[in-house]
Amino acid sequence: MLKVKGLSFSYGDFSVENVCFEVKEGEILTLLGPNGSGKTTILKNVYGLLKPKKKCVFIDGRDFHSLSLKERAKLAGYVPQSHYPPFPYTVLDVVVMGLASQLSVFESPKDEHYEKALEKLRLLGMESFKDRPYTQLSGGQLQLVLIARALVQEPKVLLLDEPTAHLDFKNQVKILGIIKKLAREERITAILTLHDPNLASIYSDKIALVKEGRIRAVGESSEILREEILEEVYGVPIHILEFNGFRVIMPKTEVV
Repeated sequence: MLKVKGLSFSYGDFSVENVCFEVKEGEILTLLGPNGSGKTTILKNVYGLLKPKKKCVFIDGRDFHSLSLKERAKLAGYVPQSHYPPFPYTVLDVVVMGLASQLSVFESPKDEHYEKALEKLRLLGMESFKDRPYTQLSGGQLQLVLIARALVQEPKVLLLDEPTAHLDFKNQVKILGIIKKLAREERITAILTLHDPNLASIYSDKIALVKEGRIRAVGESSEILREEILEEVYGVPIHILEFNGFRVIMPKTEVV
């Protein structure tokens, strides 16, 4: 289990305050909210790219941020919103880079490391791209490679910042479907940030609504995604339609 208790962080005139949530093994929690609400800041604090004000992130009861870099890499993997390498590394080399923290300073990757990287590419249906330059991939393929790079560490927790950003509808569904499958089959705890409440409703076990650096509500999507809460978070009138067991969230609009 990953537990965040009282996470607070500030820079400039923006802060996140007293963020609390729990995510069990095999569950997906989505941080959902408008641009600039603090979703990415929260995610970076959880992973340790930013330093919160006090101890607040625990994995299986262990203070995550007090662990060594090597220990943290074995527990959690991070997938950024975008990544642009300065050199045209092959896809396989990019995935192997995920093991850098487990190698000594002058140690080169061995055959076993490349085989592990191939295994993760195979898992995501990307093995045939192993020799292709990373700079020649589409947006959806890039995201899959970044996920493979995180998975090669064999983490218990996977943190993904806007994994569907800049992707078309087909690739959004593909990426989120793979994340959900990994959570179920590999028993990975996943935390991701999204903008779209409909996608969050479909692919999340839990949702945390974020506004102005605070968690406004957290729980199962059926409890959290209600018109009055969404209107307060997004600042627009919301209407929720239900049919055949599905809920569709849309803004109220007037047809002129």
